[in-house]
Amino acid sequence: MKLARKFLFLTFAAMLVGITRGGVADAQSASTNRWQWLNNTYWYVPSQYLLAVVSDPSLGPPIPVSDQTVYYISNYKGGYFWGTTAVSYTAPHSEPSSPTCLQLVGSVTPEGEVHLTFTPLSSTTPAPAAPAPTIGIGNMTFQQSKWTMENQMSATVIGDLLLTHWAYMYQCTRGQPCFRSLPGVKTSIPDFLGPCMTQSPS
Repeated sequence: MKLARKFLFLTFAAMLVGITRGGVADAQSASTNRWQWLNNTYWYVPSQYLLAVVSDPSLGPPIPVSDQTVYYISNYKGGYFWGTTAVSYTAPHSEPSSPTCLQLVGSVTPEGEVHLTFTPLSSTTPAPAAPAPTIGIGNMTFQQSKWTMENQMSATVIGDLLLTHWAYMYQCTRGQPCFRSLPGVKTSIPDFLGPCMTQSPS
């Protein structure tokens, strides 16, 4: 009788462990799937957040510039996402620069903390001298009834010039004004991203 009771106890305990493990796995899957909707989305900088600064101690105080950045997130899987980025800077009294093309690889935690890595596409510079990837951090932030990416980053852009920028990036969908004319560069998202999409790895 004692052996039978012990066997039943061990069997029940094993079942509980299996259920608990299954529940944890299901919860982890549900939490990472929270951001599955990021797949196949476009993100841009609204006009009120275009301001960035470039700095170099040898040139004096930081200089304000306009920085339009667009992400196309082509894939999302288990808390990771990747795609293509195009960036254009506009100095005071100047025309916008041609877009710089980068590969975007990011992660987002279940709580919404974001980590971003930008690597230049089609660089002809030898690997040891190639520009280091740009790192950004941020948070998924709900405001004005929609999700935004509250991001910040710093990167060396030309020579020793350091670009520093933070912004609430908003999603843009086809049919919205932002898709037809991006703030700061006055071109559509397809035209702005187009040269970069041809360079992006599949």
